[in-house]
Amino acid sequence: MTDKQKHKSKPRSKSASVLLELSCSCFMMLVFTILTADIGVLIYGAEFNDRACRDAARAAAQGQDAGQSTQLVKAILKAHQGDGNYIKVPTLEKLTYEDYAGNPPPQVAPFVTVTVSTIARAPFAPLVFFQGPVFLQNGSFAFSQTYTFPIVRTK
Repeated sequence: MTDKQKHKSKPRSKSASVLLELSCSCFMMLVFTILTADIGVLIYGAEFNDRACRDAARAAAQGQDAGQSTQLVKAILKAHQGDGNYIKVPTLEKLTYEDYAGNPPPQVAPFVTVTVSTIARAPFAPLVFFQGPVFLQNGSFAFSQTYTFPIVRTK
């Protein structure tokens, strides 16, 4: 056998390289799909918490005192139920009812401030991504929102 015959290469089949490219691209698509699902749930969690806080603050502004406002906020937050698995039920963190005892200073309006928080859990984060300081245990993220509304009714 001569040197020329030893170094002569055989024609390769292209099916193996196509299979390799297909498997790599499928893996990358899976990673992007998982990332998209995680980000989608977190975006929905932020929007859900924002909507619950805004509705709670609007309801609190209808109350005639701090006690009635707190009850109205709790009723609204009960109506905003998450799915329980990925989005937890929003909770009232703080309610400030400032009506200035019915005698506000000039150029100042009575107001109510409500802070609501909820926790969103990314479905795939514990398995693959994002185990950094931003996330809580098990790939969860805490959202908190504060709204201030003028008090509509006072004593």
